[in-house]
Amino acid sequence: MSSTPSPEIAAFWREFSDAQASLQAQPLRERVESANVIIERHLAGLALEMSGGEDDVVVDLIVTAHGSTDNFPLLMQVVAAAPVLQSYRVRAFRERTTQPDFPIGMDGFELATSDVLIACGQDDGQAALEIRFVREIPEDYWDHARNMAFIMLDHVLGEYDFAVKVGAVDFVDEASDPLTPWVPLSQFAPVFDRYWVDTLGRTSDFPMGEHDWTGMTLAFSGQGDPTGDTDDAQESEDTAIVMVNRSANPVAMRADLTYALTLDLSVGTRDELAAVQDLQDQAATLLELPQLGIMAYTMTRAGRRKAVYYVGDEQLAKQALAPLLLRDEAESLELTIAFDPAWSGYFEFAVHCE
Repeated sequence: MSSTPSPEIAAFWREFSDAQASLQAQPLRERVESANVIIERHLAGLALEMSGGEDDVVVDLIVTAHGSTDNFPLLMQVVAAAPVLQSYRVRAFRERTTQPDFPIGMDGFELATSDVLIACGQDDGQAALEIRFVREIPEDYWDHARNMAFIMLDHVLGEYDFAVKVGAVDFVDEASDPLTPWVPLSQFAPVFDRYWVDTLGRTSDFPMGEHDWTGMTLAFSGQGDPTGDTDDAQESEDTAIVMVNRSANPVAMRADLTYALTLDLSVGTRDELAAVQDLQDQAATLLELPQLGIMAYTMTRAGRRKAVYYVGDEQLAKQALAPLLLRDEAESLELTIAFDPAWSGYFEFAVHCE
């Protein structure tokens, strides 16, 4: 996440700040509509919601991407760039409802959270949900019921948790695991939180002391012929050594560790491998001491070793690593950063090391 807002973000906040007086003169519902006209002029894919009373001097201004993780980086940049506003507290993401027992209607069909039962399981690093309804759903309203269940989940779990922490969602007649309890959606949030911590181990506590690493060897094979003669194609195979930091699991998917930063360097000789490993370990120390990030896994393959760290702020991470990146062994460095809030890169390997 860049610390410098884009021109579009700056223009949005400038126009919104200038419009505060006129917005305050409107009823809350109309104020939300007017605010969204402003953001739509500058930032596609985002919307604004407001939480508070008509007469509140200050209300919460919620920036939402309606659950689209593709727009989460932009959303977080917008919130980070927010100026001090006289009448608004700016927040990222639609939060959990404080009243989870509620109904919603769609095209004459009504469904309540108490009509929806949830069973929680595991989908690699994420939580998997199975859903069934306790009331009869007319055949013509099945699609409505499914859509309404997703909307309800967004409100019950909150936008970020539902979009990032939940993987597969299946509508079933009975749970795939008969021992898994069914819980009404109206009571599901604390059950989900307990599952996240007690079963998946996501305490959010940054690991201290020596980390627990485990390794495995992967084989990559495929068809290919450097001569281009497909009739004589031969199989080629290469291997990779992957080391996974088990101690990173407690902070996986934390909202302030959403970017995968990769330091990829060449390791042509044993001495180069040792030097690169030392550099990447020092990078981990520089990030982990101030809790700017954590080294999640490494992969050594085809003469290169890459280390992947999950960080919250791209610029702060680069500043912390700047002295290392000037060293001679960093000459072959390829540094990349990608938004990966679900830690999919980490769990691609971590699930095989359990």
